[in-house]
Amino acid sequence: MQEIASASVEMLTSTSLVPLRDLIVKARKQKAQVTSDLKEARDEEARQKGELNHRRRSIFRWFYKKRIAELEEALPVTQGEIERLKNWEGNTKIAVTFVAEEAAQRAYSSMVRAFDSLTRSRKKWDITADRSTNQFAERTLANRAVDRYLVTFEFSSSDLIEFSGRAMRFENINGDDILIYPGVAVIPRADGVFALIDIRELNIDIKGVQFHETEDVPNDTEVVGYTWAKTNKDGSPDRRFKENYQIPICLFGQIAFCSQTGVTEEYMVSNIKAALAFVEAVRVYQTALAQSDMQ
Repeated sequence: MQEIASASVEMLTSTSLVPLRDLIVKARKQKAQVTSDLKEARDEEARQKGELNHRRRSIFRWFYKKRIAELEEALPVTQGEIERLKNWEGNTKIAVTFVAEEAAQRAYSSMVRAFDSLTRSRKKWDITADRSTNQFAERTLANRAVDRYLVTFEFSSSDLIEFSGRAMRFENINGDDILIYPGVAVIPRADGVFALIDIRELNIDIKGVQFHETEDVPNDTEVVGYTWAKTNKDGSPDRRFKENYQIPICLFGQIAFCSQTGVTEEYMVSNIKAALAFVEAVRVYQTALAQSDMQ
């Protein structure tokens, strides 16, 4: 099998978006430091409160007057530092504003609706590897064999970008998920590394594939014919196999993602109409963005 997978996330960012990626990385580092400092300040506040309460309730509190005074003076300072850090933490996230012409905004809304329909397809698979079949030796009419895994398409979000809407998420079994926002696709990795791809530079293609389905046929799939588990060249059953059986040929939608930076992903969808509509909506949106740039 030949694996179908994107290049390393470090390599995938569009050249035009490298400055934005670096700015987000810097902001995340700052936030991590602020979050760490905030935890330390809160721990110190809890310690000071605990000690102050303990000494105030002690029968020996008269002997602790000096220490109590020190704590009463220090506690408001610590609490002020907590408030400062909380405000700073809220300002370390990059808020991205997606500006586009009205036509592009309408096209994006249409793409979101098309994706919503796509998510309701009964089955979505991530194609992780493929190979050409030996049709004669394997006694099959299929010219391609694949490894596929059921995945989820859903609306989601990422802490990388502050956005009032929801990203369109494509789960990736053998790599990192793809999240589509207005104008940009984000590919985040579990260790915090991520890529930003200009949506105009992300090719999303669609074609119908006739798949020999050996599992349950989804009820939103078009069955276009039947074949046999073992066939002759002319499609007739190979009668040397006593337990030969028929297999439905299903028309699925095959969606492929690729970019010059190294994105290479492939999905198969049970509802070809939904897949076709989504990819067409993406193309309309990409065209609208390109036309906006020319104005």
